[in-house]
Amino acid sequence: MRRKVAVFFGGRSLESDISTITAMQVLRHIDRSKFIVEPTFMYEGGFYVKGVDDLASFKAFDPALHMRVILADGALNSVKRGRIREYFKPDVALVCCHGGEGENGVLQGLLEYNGIPSASSSLAASAYTMDKLTSKRLFDALGLPILPYIPLSSEDVNGDMEGVLDRLEEKLGYPVIVKPASLGSSIGIGAANDRSELKFALEVSSKFDRRLLAERMLVDFKEVNCAAFRDRDRIIVSSTEQPVSAGAFLSFDDKYMSGGKLSEAGRIMPADIGVELNERVRQTTRYIYEALELGGVARVDYLVDGDRLYVNEINTVPGSLAFYLFEEGGIDFASLITSLISNACDYQALHRTLKTFRTQVLSRFSGGFKLKK
Repeated sequence: MRRKVAVFFGGRSLESDISTITAMQVLRHIDRSKFIVEPTFMYEGGFYVKGVDDLASFKAFDPALHMRVILADGALNSVKRGRIREYFKPDVALVCCHGGEGENGVLQGLLEYNGIPSASSSLAASAYTMDKLTSKRLFDALGLPILPYIPLSSEDVNGDMEGVLDRLEEKLGYPVIVKPASLGSSIGIGAANDRSELKFALEVSSKFDRRLLAERMLVDFKEVNCAAFRDRDRIIVSSTEQPVSAGAFLSFDDKYMSGGKLSEAGRIMPADIGVELNERVRQTTRYIYEALELGGVARVDYLVDGDRLYVNEINTVPGSLAFYLFEEGGIDFASLITSLISNACDYQALHRTLKTFRTQVLSRFSGGFKLKK
């Protein structure tokens, strides 16, 4: 019996276009002999189906050309002439959203409320890993190495820029990097080597998020990524990769753009950091995946300075679901998708818990108060 899979992508995010590409890759590789698939595009707060399986549809997306559905009672439902009809009842959701409400826990919460298992991290894990400030505090609590940082807000920046600059210069020095707390793909991130560059970086980052962090920046370092996913009772850890950056840090353009055309960033696999450090990266990734109870595919990004390893951030829905990191271990994209979906369904079946129970509180409540008009 084929399982029904709703593939969610898009959403109100600066990475919506990248999410669409990930979803198209999934639709191309998913095993149709095992799954009935319904691509579901998130656009301006709505869900759209029919005709959202072609990349050309999104170059100038027109919602009027597609069916809008609502997610309720565990199903995608159409609304016609005031009547709600079930359109597609998924057994599982495969989330392909990057950033925004598809990766920060909002969609995961809606899926949980509807009793739909998701092949991704939970609401809680999605929320706290999406936020760089919360992640820093969690990494620190787990005893993981992180770079010195200072939390900031756009109110700090707009209200007392000179005071913020003084504090960052005193506590962190230069070079320093400024990041929006809840955005991915290096959006809104700026590096600074002096006061004027730092001021500019703060002004830019504060346009993208209310919560910011400034972090001591390494000079001679390597960025290294490693991913993991759960396959039944095993955690599968990928090979490592070393993305090639054209600048001081890996930018959005490095990851996705080249000459105005979408391209893969250059990468070295496994990362050129030696056998021992590569194994430390893989073991740390396993530890983080288990300790934070992550789900689906999660990619952990590191900074390597000589023999020192620092945890940078976690992506709970990485681009292309980081399928290429598992190929060296003999897991192709189709097999990865099958494992994610099967595990999500099996996990929910094995971990059913009591959500509600009947009490006699209301029947025994005698009142004793009146609502004031």
